[in-house]
Amino acid sequence: HGLQDIQPVSNDPEVQGALPASHPEQISITTESTRYAQTRYPFPPFIIRFNSGKVTSNKIKEGLIAYCNQKYQMEINILNCRLSNRSSNNDYDFLVFLKDASSFSFLLDQNHWPSTFSNEDYTFPYSPSIPPQLSLLIKNVDLRLDFNEFCQEIKTRYPQIKNVIRLKNKFNNDIKLVKLELTSSSVREELLLKRKITVDYIVYDIDEYLAPANILICSKCMGLGHFMKQCTQVKSTCRTCGDCADDLKLHVCSKIEKCIHCGQNHKSNSLKCQVVKSFRSELTRKLLSSINCSTSSTTNNINNMSNSGFKYFSSEFPSMPTPQYLPTNHNNTMLTKLDDLLGKITEVNNHLSNLESKYNKFEQFKTEKQESDLIVKENLNLFSKQSIEFKKDLVHHSLLIERHDNLFIKLIIPMFEDLFGLIASQNQDKKGNILDIDLKLKLERYLIQMKKAKESKYSTN
Repeated sequence: HGLQDIQPVSNDPEVQGALPASHPEQISITTESTRYAQTRYPFPPFIIRFNSGKVTSNKIKEGLIAYCNQKYQMEINILNCRLSNRSSNNDYDFLVFLKDASSFSFLLDQNHWPSTFSNEDYTFPYSPSIPPQLSLLIKNVDLRLDFNEFCQEIKTRYPQIKNVIRLKNKFNNDIKLVKLELTSSSVREELLLKRKITVDYIVYDIDEYLAPANILICSKCMGLGHFMKQCTQVKSTCRTCGDCADDLKLHVCSKIEKCIHCGQNHKSNSLKCQVVKSFRSELTRKLLSSINCSTSSTTNNINNMSNSGFKYFSSEFPSMPTPQYLPTNHNNTMLTKLDDLLGKITEVNNHLSNLESKYNKFEQFKTEKQESDLIVKENLNLFSKQSIEFKKDLVHHSLLIERHDNLFIKLIIPMFEDLFGLIASQNQDKKGNILDIDLKLKLERYLIQMKKAKESKYSTN
């Protein structure tokens, strides 16, 4: 019965100003439309796939609740669990819808799921997208900063932030709003209560990222704002050609698209229709006014509940209905000028914060440079001391070498010469004949080598 808008919604004045103007006297936002937009499955389903049809949705629901309660002491609130209509013959896809943000964020970690259901293995064919109930908006993020460093800084400080996305306008140009997608509801509530986040020494304002508005369209008459059970039209309307018929199954459609709302060449339930866009815009304004009107009372309730030990999560409580349209403000021009002035002051503050950040980085660089110079100076002094010690050791070794040379030249070599001479004299008989020719040759060779050693020593000196 409903269509979902793909554009993000925020209660930020900058975003509200981008919405198309509409006339509340021409468009009536019914209570059914408001409740439909606020209550239809706020979280995307988890899809688990089985290869057989032995498992039922009740077993999955009961098994998941019992497993999380027993192993993690975590109470999981499941809104619905059913078999997908798109399941094939061999695959059985079950859709698990969660009721609150804490249950959804807990099950985002696939390690928190049981390994089997009723002894049947399963897989996750898709991962659910992060819903708006786990998202935040950062305002006034400069378009000139390095967005990759900005993302890295945020994810380093808050590991629970999964995605950081720069939003775009209808012309596909970057704007100063940045969307944060988190995997922890408690961290989101903590940031939302602070309303501030510091990134690279700059403090940014953060705001709630609201869910896209679901539009209630009757599947019988293609009218806006009521269910098929409430429809008073007798015949059914073809969504393609716009003709009425008693039974659409017997209706022969011309296949020529014609909208019953604006008469253009598109289907009657298409989001391209200007009437549907205006209805969606007015519905969005009503939802935003509901949030703005309840902000002050919600803050007081939070303070009262915090004193009693109760923790409030705004994503788990729907807003109450509000009047059909907002009162007219006669000071729009002055407020616009004040908003422009505040925006410029914010830009100046961001610029000053950026300069302060650069100055702090420069001071840190100077300090690190001085410390590095001291280390280099200490290393040079140490090297100088080691060089002096090395010179002393070199002189000492030179003296030892000279002493050993003198010992060999002046004592050991002369002693061996005398010894060889004595051996040579003993190698002769009484007639002066040589007894051992080989011994004589060896002695002569030894004497020649010692003589050369003495000559080389004198030549080096």
